[in-house]
Amino acid sequence: MALPSDLSRTQIYLTAQQQMQLVELAKQQGCSSSALIRSAIDDFLKIHQPVSRMAKRMQSAGQWDAKLARPTLKQLRSEERTL
Repeated sequence: MALPSDLSRTQIYLTAQQQMQLVELAKQQGCSSSALIRSAIDDFLKIHQPVSRMAKRMQSAGQWDAKLARPTLKQLRSEERTL
């Protein structure tokens, strides 16, 4: 089986149970254990990828309405009386 040229060899340590489960899953999926590990790493990196400030702003766009969240002077004064 020919491997893609952009792969580099990496060694990891697994528990015996992890190794057994990985081999079994690879058999069920019809692929190699290495392919499953690469897929799991891809998923992990997508979730934990650093997000730029602009991307964070774009993700939160429309989730907060400044007019609704800003207290009115009347609300602030009523809160002062209850304290």
